[in-house]
Amino acid sequence: MAVLVLAANVFTADAVNIGQYSDTLSNSAPSEFSNHTFRFRPTVSIGPGAHFEFDFPADFAVTVSTTTFTQRNVQLFVNGVSRTVATSSGFGVDEVAISGGAGGSVRYTLGSDITIPPNSSLELRVGNHTIGSLGEQFEFSSTTGTTTIPADIKPIQNSGTLGVHEIDLEIVDGGVIADTRFVIFLNPKVAVGPVDTTETVPPERFNGAPTSTVGGTTLNVEISLETNELAICRFDTVASTTYALQPNTFSNTGFLYHTTIVAVTPGTVASFFVRCIDDEGNFNIDDYLIEFTVNDTPTGTANEEGDNSGDGTGSGNTGGGSGAGGGGTTGSASGQEPATGGSSGSGGSGGGGGGGRGSDSDNEAGGGFESTDGPFESGDGQVTISGFAFPNARVVILVDGQIALRVNANGTGAYTAVIDGIARGAYTFGVYAEDRDNERSSTFSTSFTVSGARASRLSNINIPPSIIVAPDPAEPGETVVISGYALPNATVNISTSRANGANAVAYTAVSDSNGRWQTSVDTTGFARATYRVRASAEQLDGRKTGFSEYEFFGIGQAADRPLSPDLNRDGSVNLTDFSILLFWWQTSGGDSNPPADINQDGNVSLTDFSILLFNWTG
Repeated sequence: MAVLVLAANVFTADAVNIGQYSDTLSNSAPSEFSNHTFRFRPTVSIGPGAHFEFDFPADFAVTVSTTTFTQRNVQLFVNGVSRTVATSSGFGVDEVAISGGAGGSVRYTLGSDITIPPNSSLELRVGNHTIGSLGEQFEFSSTTGTTTIPADIKPIQNSGTLGVHEIDLEIVDGGVIADTRFVIFLNPKVAVGPVDTTETVPPERFNGAPTSTVGGTTLNVEISLETNELAICRFDTVASTTYALQPNTFSNTGFLYHTTIVAVTPGTVASFFVRCIDDEGNFNIDDYLIEFTVNDTPTGTANEEGDNSGDGTGSGNTGGGSGAGGGGTTGSASGQEPATGGSSGSGGSGGGGGGGRGSDSDNEAGGGFESTDGPFESGDGQVTISGFAFPNARVVILVDGQIALRVNANGTGAYTAVIDGIARGAYTFGVYAEDRDNERSSTFSTSFTVSGARASRLSNINIPPSIIVAPDPAEPGETVVISGYALPNATVNISTSRANGANAVAYTAVSDSNGRWQTSVDTTGFARATYRVRASAEQLDGRKTGFSEYEFFGIGQAADRPLSPDLNRDGSVNLTDFSILLFWWQTSGGDSNPPADINQDGNVSLTDFSILLFNWTG
């Protein structure tokens, strides 16, 4: 490799009617190819139809090419303003004629519209540094990688002799009105050793998201991934589509973190096959899979609005009262004692979430929206969640990432959980199960608004299988047992692959009446790497679950498990995850799963908060 040395040398030479003049080379080494930039200032007027003749010495060569060195590679600037060129001159258009070979020449003829005043500053560029020059282009192949289409070249080959050389210029306007010789100096190359700095490795892709199940009320999801170098990423929903033919480009790409919003359909598995290209034209010839399950749309409807009119009566010394939430003489929402009424008077209780009894001296507010220490504010709403898990499993209900309720599934896996006395507002509800080995399933999450005095129901919330991999790590060739719990008497579909989505293999197993299932995987031929596995279940009557989150395991090495800031496992990193992080702040993270101590340094701190913000999806 040679270091390019620019030469812009002016030595004493004969010049007629030309003041300042110089020639700058892009490469001044012997026998190398170079661009030329001629700058000169004629002291005479130059009229329409005049031409400039640049003649190179016999030991220089002008490349003959109709594709990489042509009229677009010759450009004249008059006092900084570029002229238009073509193969013939006319009004507003100048003509360029190139004579190739040893001692070749470039003739530039002015169009019929221009007169150049004396002492104008002229610059003529010859090479691939003109405005119209074409840069390097790429063709794509799924088998051979990148094919480079040559860019416009540096067209003038230097003499093989070191030292001083001269290039003649004549300006002809009916006759020669000005001429000079541009003097240049060729220098020896400066060697830096046999180093090839061309990078040929395509971008590495990792940390694809989401990887978990998303709620069935979700219609649009942000998918993302990271690359180890600047890259532009595309995707398709069809596998094995070459980069050049992939129809979709990430909306935020070109750097290291790539994101885009995609539409999804409830009750499906969403699969996106990603390929990227770096700034040197190296692109992926294999797919990187971002795949996750979109749950079925929750079924069920809310009850009708409850009756909120007061129906209580009070019998006091001075009369009876009835009202909309108070008692005593006339009920009021404040629930305060009646202003009058004998000791025998007992205020009627307010209806529909009304105030405290009239005889109660407490000033609690009607409607019950006082704050509590629980995971939600108390109120007059009710949410019922039902579905199927593993037989006799413990089912945990989360509200905004905090445990609100625990119930047990029956022998068939059916469960029902009722969250009572919840204030109106928007919440994220999560459901997961713990099997007999205390392994936790993935979390189903969905968000909706609870209305006051309404009973809402979420049904068909079926819990995906739990997964254990043993041994982990395992040596190549060792049998790995993948097991867990699922819906009873169901077909369990298991999918394994490398952590980057490559080498996917499908297995099946059948769960017994207790939901227990397992399968064995022969790892002979497996590379030393991190692998992942997930599972779904389906019973003969059509009841089924979505896929679980991936469980990672290692072959020949400890598994490289990605950091997971999605603390409630709903496929998004948002305020719910932030709330969970705050709940465990400045602790070890307790038994949160995935850990609130995201970076696993023993303390939930600003470092974990920074990781959460970096992966924020909103």
